[in-house]
Amino acid sequence: MRRWLSADWEPAAAIAALPDVAQLIELGGGRMLRGSFFYEDFAKTVLTINTSWSATCRMVTALVAELGGGSFPGPAALLDYGEERLRVRGKLGFRARTLTAATRQLLDDGAITSSGEGSPERLDHDYLLSLYGIGPYAAAHCRVLLHDFSRIPVDTSVTAYLRERYGCDAAAFAAERSSWGAYLALGYRLIRLRDKLEPPARAASE
Repeated sequence: MRRWLSADWEPAAAIAALPDVAQLIELGGGRMLRGSFFYEDFAKTVLTINTSWSATCRMVTALVAELGGGSFPGPAALLDYGEERLRVRGKLGFRARTLTAATRQLLDDGAITSSGEGSPERLDHDYLLSLYGIGPYAAAHCRVLLHDFSRIPVDTSVTAYLRERYGCDAAAFAAERSSWGAYLALGYRLIRLRDKLEPPARAASE
């Protein structure tokens, strides 16, 4: 449960780096909801690539029902199930190959244990990018779930929000907020949360 709720995360440095949203952090914002082990977060991230949220939920439900017996399966269970059944019965499409190839490499490299636990030090951004089918979005997203907020996981939602709200792309947004340093992605998430919580007039005046 402590991992689910990121209860062990220490927010003091983030509060200091992000004064504009410090109050949200003090109220509990910024803690990531996570799975029971790193591999669950990794696999679910793969299932968000180039698809809708409803399709992601459907694929996750299939993995839990087909492989996990009601809970999320570990890496060995997924490899035993096999790429073809993942593609056809799980309806993972191209993600079946990505998930099986990346899972095998994670295990072979000792980056995760057989139970799916992983060490943040072994799973750095460059290493994640070296995995089959894993690009900048998925690597950054996995790192955020390991409490590395230095990169925004840029997908179509992020691109559309920044264009509409700030009239810029992710690179320009990051450059203008260099003072956020290692907490760039957290700052981004929290200003989006603030925009939802505060009246539209505040957002329009900034």
